[in-house]
Amino acid sequence: METLKKAVNILVMVYLLITFLFLLRILSVSKFVMLFDLATHADFYNRLLWAGAVLLLAELLVENAYIALLKRDLDRERRQHTDLKAKHTEWKARHYDQQIKASGSPLIPTSDPASPTISQTNPRSGSSDRQDQAPIIVPAPIPPTLDPNENPNLPPADHRPL
Repeated sequence: METLKKAVNILVMVYLLITFLFLLRILSVSKFVMLFDLATHADFYNRLLWAGAVLLLAELLVENAYIALLKRDLDRERRQHTDLKAKHTEWKARHYDQQIKASGSPLIPTSDPASPTISQTNPRSGSSDRQDQAPIIVPAPIPPTLDPNENPNLPPADHRPL
């Protein structure tokens, strides 16, 4: 299909070139009228018009068929991609299930409501049992700031910028 599309495009370009040569009077219409044994110049232009109409119709049909084929191929690729994605997810689930069966426990630890990791005591109650509570997160120190005039990454002030 792509070869046919290229051939029709080349024929249309050649037709347009010849037509513009006739319209700009670079090629002589009277010589072509005598060569093809036509009665008048109007017959020549009529045949030139018909040839152009047929070529443009052919190009329109070929382009639309080519686009339809591309869309059909794209839809097929999307379906294949969706099917492969579903199979991949299914294989991952099977692999995960096999690992759970092999190890006897889930790979992702879950909190068991019977054995809480964080103390159930009220932190405001004043109890000295703070080891069971979650650790306190301390923010990272703020990096020092430099004076813009002392920044070593700036270019020297005595040089002109490029």
